[in-house]
Amino acid sequence: METVLQSDLEEQVRRGGTQEEEEEDDRELMKPEGTQELLLNLDKPDELSPESYRVNSPDEVRLLAIADNFQRQYSHLYPDRKPLLLCPVNECGVKKFVSMTLRPTTTIYPDLFSWEGCASFVADFLSLDPLDPPADLPRYLFSSTSVLQTQRATCFEFATLLCSLLLGAHYDAYCVSGYAVREMCLLDQSLKECPLLDTEVKSGISEQELQDNKYTVKPLRDLKSHFLIQQEKKKQDAEAALIQKQKLLESGQRPADPLRGLRVHCWVLVLSGSRSVQENFFIDPLTGKSYATDDDNFLGIESVWNNLNYYVNMQDCRNGCADMVYDLEDLKMWEPILFGATSRKQLILDVLKKKESKMMSKINKDEEDEEQPRVFEMPRSWVSYISISKKDLENRWLGGHKVTWYRKAKLEKFAPYLRSEGLVTRLTAYKDLDCTKVVTVKEQYQHRKDHLEEREINKVDNFTTEHFKRGRSFHLLFHRYISRSIDTEREMAFDSARADNLVRRMELPDEMTEIFEGREDFLYYRHAIFSRHIRFSVCISIFFFIVPTEDSPITPNSDF
Repeated sequence: METVLQSDLEEQVRRGGTQEEEEEDDRELMKPEGTQELLLNLDKPDELSPESYRVNSPDEVRLLAIADNFQRQYSHLYPDRKPLLLCPVNECGVKKFVSMTLRPTTTIYPDLFSWEGCASFVADFLSLDPLDPPADLPRYLFSSTSVLQTQRATCFEFATLLCSLLLGAHYDAYCVSGYAVREMCLLDQSLKECPLLDTEVKSGISEQELQDNKYTVKPLRDLKSHFLIQQEKKKQDAEAALIQKQKLLESGQRPADPLRGLRVHCWVLVLSGSRSVQENFFIDPLTGKSYATDDDNFLGIESVWNNLNYYVNMQDCRNGCADMVYDLEDLKMWEPILFGATSRKQLILDVLKKKESKMMSKINKDEEDEEQPRVFEMPRSWVSYISISKKDLENRWLGGHKVTWYRKAKLEKFAPYLRSEGLVTRLTAYKDLDCTKVVTVKEQYQHRKDHLEEREINKVDNFTTEHFKRGRSFHLLFHRYISRSIDTEREMAFDSARADNLVRRMELPDEMTEIFEGREDFLYYRHAIFSRHIRFSVCISIFFFIVPTEDSPITPNSDF
């Protein structure tokens, strides 16, 4: 598709038409029809907004004319495709090109140096405003500064803020306008397994492996074909996955989505080559999770853009995004709006050339004079500097509290110091899909005086497990107890810093067992049995000692 850079409106501006015509044209570009319906509830009125928010510069006016001309040609050549998101309205009712809404921002906080930290912050800090209707592009796109104030955003504003942070962290990131499944567009994770539950299972396996004695005799080598074992394992995994899928469909089956393939969604594309990124991948800004570029949740792409250019996808999306090529410089695959504009790769090459030229002793001045002028470049972003405070990083969630529902699980997150007991995370696991029968409740704490870090309550077996960090009184690290109507069973683990070298104690209603390590009197096991009587009680104690050698005789036990 050939794009003409000059439209009728642009020619009038360049020829210097009458002042009234220019003012009318500027009003049409800045105040489109229907903007009066977009009433915003912002803290600052439009009069206090920066001038770049309320007025378009000459370069922006020309860019809007180029985009308008591109949109008309695109609609004429491809009438079956939906219009592109090129010039939505900002919070002041002014048309702005989407690439200029991106503002690369660097931060001083280590949490935002990686893509994982940026994605986690955006997903936690903002609340979703679903698109209405879900199959149409939004008419407005607010700046990231306004979004950070209200903490509410559409998926396009989610992606804009995340892409701005990634560009500031030197990632080759792009906003993607396309189509996705219903659950991703509506931030519905009720059919997905909670990731914290998966990590718990993995951590339990790893702890069990670590407890194995490394000095045990290795078994004889099993002379079997590894290929046959792998094939059998793949077959078993496929059968287990099929059975699990059938169970999920039977238990949580939902009606088919009539808008499948039509629901508009916006996410972030990160290309390889920067920050040691080896493969291209997607980031869903609503959840902060990464996906492969051939994931089934993404059903098609219309366009991508960064702060330098805008590219229209010319590839077939019948198979979703599985077969797509992300070489944005290939004009057969991607159609740019600004032909010849500087790309990220060209900027890197220009920097390398400048470094090489400084190392050279002489530079030909004639070659500098013969350089051809560059084509129209993307103007500077109209968005003010994106400021993220330390308080925003700590109190990420709107109101300091966020609830996420998963399949048979509910995850609650609290800002530090919000709860008086220091609760920051609560994970509740349920037995049924309706989330009515509680199985376990796992809570995590911070900044407690009693050094409690984690508490797990098992509602089925009626026992509670607590983990403490070092520094608690009596050097307690682990405490598990079973509450019953009459008696209580306890199990405790202690730090080795105790004066009596007690490391573990098990208490039952009628007996108590203690285990020691490193005592001078060689006591390592004590078992006491209690018999109940009406007027008095008898205690029977059993002691076990380590038999010393002649060089280390037994010392009297002063404790008993």
